[in-house]
Amino acid sequence: MQLTSHDHVALLWAFSVLAPLTYSGCGVLTWHEVYNSNQPRGRSRVSLKEECGLADCSLRIAVEQGWSSTEIGFARGCVIDFAQAAWDGPIVGMFVDGGTCGQIRVAYDVASKQKVAFSRVEATVRLAIIDGYHVTGNELKAMHGDPFEWATYPADGNPRRSKDEFSGRYPH
Repeated sequence: MQLTSHDHVALLWAFSVLAPLTYSGCGVLTWHEVYNSNQPRGRSRVSLKEECGLADCSLRIAVEQGWSSTEIGFARGCVIDFAQAAWDGPIVGMFVDGGTCGQIRVAYDVASKQKVAFSRVEATVRLAIIDGYHVTGNELKAMHGDPFEWATYPADGNPRRSKDEFSGRYPH
């Protein structure tokens, strides 16, 4: 079978469109902000975005200051089951239950423009989960006193208040 010049053009077009989709692993990306938190009395915000394509979803955590954006966390193959950020002055910490990709814990200092150890704001994020979701003493006791465990969906098929409330507040 002889290919015509029209066939060559059609094949070249198909390859130029489909090859990037195939090799990217994600295909055409759609960006959707799932969660954000503004710095109290400041100009910064932290944002959690879900990027879904043909094959999987990724999540991106970025700190935005004016027109600039700094990525402080990224993971592929995730679903967002829960997220909570908390600010301690210029430092923001974020906890994310990424489902299949596990827990993500990141922190960033907007004053020095550097990532910092999550331990610097861990207690603040824990309290933000307890306060923000009115986690009861009994709920904490059932999770060994750990709000991060309370916020992490075990993918057992049973309803979980943390996941249900997060999805209700931040539908995605």
